[in-house]
Amino acid sequence: MIAGGAAVDLPVADVCIVGAGPVGLALASSLEERGLSVLIVEAGALDGPSNVSDNFGPIDYTNAHHATAGMTSHGLGGTSALWGGRCVEFDDLDFAERAHVPHSGWPISHADVRDHYAAAFAFLNCGAAPADGKDVHGGDAVTSTVERWSARPALGPLHKAHLRASKRITLLSEATVFAIELEPEGLVVESLMVQRQGRALPIRAKTYVLAGGGLENARLLLATQRHWPAKFGGPQGALGRFYQGHITGHISVIEFADKRVEKALSFQKDKEGRHFRRRLQVSAGRQHDNHLLNAAFWLDALSIADAAHGSGALSALYLPLAISGLYGMLSEGRAPKTARGRQQGYREHLLNLRSDPALFRDLAASASNLIGSRLAGRRTLPSPKGRYLLRYHAEQRPIPESRVVLDDSPSNAYLPALKVNYLVDDEDVDSVVRSHQLLDHWLGESGTGKLAYLHEGPECRQAVRRQAFDGYHQIGLARMSKDPRDGVVNADCRLHDVANLYVAGSAVFPTGGQANPTLPAVALALRLGAHLAQTRRA
Repeated sequence: MIAGGAAVDLPVADVCIVGAGPVGLALASSLEERGLSVLIVEAGALDGPSNVSDNFGPIDYTNAHHATAGMTSHGLGGTSALWGGRCVEFDDLDFAERAHVPHSGWPISHADVRDHYAAAFAFLNCGAAPADGKDVHGGDAVTSTVERWSARPALGPLHKAHLRASKRITLLSEATVFAIELEPEGLVVESLMVQRQGRALPIRAKTYVLAGGGLENARLLLATQRHWPAKFGGPQGALGRFYQGHITGHISVIEFADKRVEKALSFQKDKEGRHFRRRLQVSAGRQHDNHLLNAAFWLDALSIADAAHGSGALSALYLPLAISGLYGMLSEGRAPKTARGRQQGYREHLLNLRSDPALFRDLAASASNLIGSRLAGRRTLPSPKGRYLLRYHAEQRPIPESRVVLDDSPSNAYLPALKVNYLVDDEDVDSVVRSHQLLDHWLGESGTGKLAYLHEGPECRQAVRRQAFDGYHQIGLARMSKDPRDGVVNADCRLHDVANLYVAGSAVFPTGGQANPTLPAVALALRLGAHLAQTRRA
């Protein structure tokens, strides 16, 4: 049901979940299926966008690499309201302890998460099972990783009616948890303190799960640690440290000589009509040998306004639109350009017209593809010359200096202010550049193609650092570990030193891999649901 009014007579649920985003909703669904009662406490509103900033202290960012709080969303469905819907599995190597990646290694195996991928795909509206990933070429680079997209990424509207009718799930919206109250020994949570409609209410349950996103989970635990300094590893422990995201951008154009690989890396549809695409990666063995972080690459179509595509046909389509003024009206402005492309005039396009012997052969197909790419939703505009911007999506090293701390700045909010020191270090940047170099070597050696860099020498590294920007994925702030000295939660996502308090979401990932975190976070939430149900039965 959906609780209304003052909500002073809430039942004592088996599990209280803080946060109604994808992770919280997936966990609630799993627990409901197993017969447990659930209370979801959500800071945002049931319908529409929520302005709850007055309840949360301000966030101070020490650099420009981190997105502001406005890039997340409160309310039913959480940040799925802003999510693009990309679903990607982890790689086996992500769970291993890698000697060249300090603080790497998970206390669980990939198989422990993989068991829940099918259910996670279904929950996220990606179908019941992932598309089959097969290597097209093999060797030093692999194409076995598959990315899929949710057909309906905004989860709030999909679950509202079910939550209203549910007998086992109660949703309390516009309720901000601002304190965790521990019993006198500090080993068990007694209640959560919630602010709702100007009143402070205690919320009681048998078990509690924080699923409010990495930064907000960390803020709540750090606020609790102020009153219990030795808890959660103490002030020198892992809580709030090892903050990671992914660094992404373009520093090269890929030109294919092998159309088979180009096609394999383009958008395709599975038997259900759902879009998927393969990612290109340096193989696990080559990553190990060259001390690389995990990274994935995929194709982005060059804007037809960027003559770097080298196609007379695309230039022939662009010039009339540009000269007539229609291009500015019709373009959505989303196709990326090279730095040079942003400064070009018509001259470079005229050169494409003059130098391309396949102009007339390619023109009809390019016009059809351009229209199709606008109508199809998920489609990269095919390049007659096999040229694409190569986007990278790269793992970061988990380093303790990348962290968040409470800020003592004066605030009238219920929760204290945060200071975020999200770092992009030199090894993150170096790994991206060297991964491109290995990939370029493989492309040439295998006859697949080549890379053309958009910058020269040291400028490549500067470009990687300049484009580095995250704050959406919020990885590592409450990392999972076998030893309490190395992390915040155990292999079951339970706080090492609190018997009935758990954390769900990407904050528990020790490392981020190359995968976007939503699918693995939901899979881990479903695993947690099975564990909590088994614990209750025991």
